Amino acid sequence: MVRFSAEGLDLSGVLHLPTFEPSAVVVGCHGLMADKNSPKQLELAKGCNAVGLGYFRFDHRGCGESEGVFEHDTTLENRSSDLIAAIHAVNKKFGKKMPIGLFGSSIGGTVCLTAARRLSPFAIVTLATPVQSRAIHIPEGSPESLKNDIFKNRLAFDIIDTIGPIDHILIIHGSNDETVPVENAHTLYRLADDPKKQLILEGADHRISDTAHQDIFLQFTVRWLADCFKHPVRG
Repeated sequence: MVRFSAEGLDLSGVLHLPTFEPSAVVVGCHGLMADKNSPKQLELAKGCNAVGLGYFRFDHRGCGESEGVFEHDTTLENRSSDLIAAIHAVNKKFGKKMPIGLFGSSIGGTVCLTAARRLSPFAIVTLATPVQSRAIHIPEGSPESLKNDIFKNRLAFDIIDTIGPIDHILIIHGSNDETVPVENAHTLYRLADDPKKQLILEGADHRISDTAHQDIFLQFTVRWLADCFKHPVRG
């Protein structure tokens, strides 16, 4: 367990390492109401370690084992600050500045994209990521407060103007995503810079709940991260 601080709050993370010291670390951002124990992140940690990359998964403030109050502390700005603090924690652990890759699921991907300009990652992978909050379809029965937060208040966002300089990005999305329409992936791909790749999982839902889709997601994500680190392409 790795404990670190973000703006006075104590956050919790887990660093997964291969059998030798890695040359780079991938940092994962979970979705809005998830935490660091997401099955996707656990499998990604194994996959990254298998190709020699470290993996750091952590709980954003107000989630999992981290301090904070979800209803008050969850904003895109705060989660971006959490991510930056997590990377500082990784660098402190190794005693040097490490090359960093980013993975983000759903709004976790939005967080990665928002912070990317400040972090200069060697690669980014987003999964089912919205680029505008108004595009999100809130599930039936969700609290009105959550709907208001996403569409009007603390969780409202539009990151389209920040996407242009982002490169080395793999964009994964399910064609049947019921929460974040697949059009978000097309917008992100159109605006991002080269090198970039888009993977649309035909028939996949927001959670990528089918095991066949999960296997494809894992295979493509690990390969993209490893290849971008070993063979970077710069314009």
